[in-house]
Amino acid sequence: MSTNIQNLCKQIKRGKFLEENIPALFHSMANLYNIYAENNLAMHYTSFYEYYLEDGENWSKDAKDIILDLNRIIRDNLLQQGTVDHSKSIQEVDELRKKIMKRMNYLSLYIDMFRIYEYVLNRIEYRFKPEEAITIDNDEFAKEVLRYIFDSDDNILVNAKIKQIISQLPMRMTKQKFFDVVLESLRNYIGADQASLDTFLYMLRTTAMLHNEEGMDKAYPKLWKNKEMFSGLNYKGITKEEFTKVEKILKGATVFLDMETSIYYSLQEIINEVYALLLTKEFAGIDTQAIASKNAADTILTKVNTLFLTKEKAIDELDLDFEALEGVQEELSDRFMITDDALNEIDNNYRKLVQKLTLEPFLLMLLRARKLLDDSLFIDLDETISKEKVTESQILLEAEKLQNELTELFDCHDRMIVRAVMANTLGQMPVFFNNHKEVMDYVRYSLDRCNDPYEKSACIEIIKDILNE
Repeated sequence: MSTNIQNLCKQIKRGKFLEENIPALFHSMANLYNIYAENNLAMHYTSFYEYYLEDGENWSKDAKDIILDLNRIIRDNLLQQGTVDHSKSIQEVDELRKKIMKRMNYLSLYIDMFRIYEYVLNRIEYRFKPEEAITIDNDEFAKEVLRYIFDSDDNILVNAKIKQIISQLPMRMTKQKFFDVVLESLRNYIGADQASLDTFLYMLRTTAMLHNEEGMDKAYPKLWKNKEMFSGLNYKGITKEEFTKVEKILKGATVFLDMETSIYYSLQEIINEVYALLLTKEFAGIDTQAIASKNAADTILTKVNTLFLTKEKAIDELDLDFEALEGVQEELSDRFMITDDALNEIDNNYRKLVQKLTLEPFLLMLLRARKLLDDSLFIDLDETISKEKVTESQILLEAEKLQNELTELFDCHDRMIVRAVMANTLGQMPVFFNNHKEVMDYVRYSLDRCNDPYEKSACIEIIKDILNE
């Protein structure tokens, strides 16, 4: 780790020589982020090109159009010699990032929807299987499930297992009980930050198919048509021929969603690194210790970008260029832990001094670049976090709104879909049991009240697979 950066951070935390140390740290961090972003970009860009060579012929036209835009941005703003309009390039990459995020949001919503339909089809599949329905002793099976859940002292793992099992058991909870559980899960946020409640509410609505984004029908018309078809099916009276047909449609949609999601995940990874590079480019100096890795990264980016834009197919020649990048990211990651604390210290306690030193744009750039290089790829860069605390009256209001939305959804959908929504949503909520007995009672109740032998057989088979993993 660089001794200079370490000393700067220690002195800033102690409030010493801030007028000299803050600018020095900012320049060091600009170099740090710049080198880290470029090395990561070189590796991810190459991996994405290899992925493109393997399967690009099957990718959607929209994805390919975005890839073309991304490659042009890299060529014109990172690789081209001469003067670049910095503000214009930042605006261009920001717009493309938002476009990718919108696409990924559409895909996430469709994944939640088709997960509901998959749940339903899994539970009626046994109607059309030649095998006899599975018979079990409910008490013994419940004990087996309980042993699986509580075979660890790790509460986080235990809670995860409880939610996993709940989401697969036959759903026989009354709607009123379900709404009570929803209310209690929301009560956990009394006194919490508004942002955390908003995130939880968004998750509940997407999990329950309550949230649609404007434009998602036009972005993926085939998926939307399939969604409408699944939503209107009579699952109780479905024939074997209809089941076979819709099962095939579901599998095709799932394969497409998996592929499209993978593409946009990789694109977001790359666009974040390009964005961070462009942000830090104007502030970063020359780091003599990183010249070798920078030259190697530049060479890799240029070669891959040329291959992308000329649509050539060659990758073997790039292998040797990665030698100069080995170990660099690990070293830089170690520095992040120290510099992050110092940057937070400056942001929280020395904003007025930063403004006096006319360094606020520099600080804002570093904070933005740090977000882009974080593991949370799809973070909203412009989101302002509300510090207001959630009140009980607000929780009651939100619970009422959510109950009304769910009631409307339940009233216009098949009972199987209603149960799927409830199970899927419960699997995302905090655990609502207080002890082992309540978990045991819930498992036994779900099994005892399920009078559909085909649904019960499917649930048992799915849960047995979980127990045997």
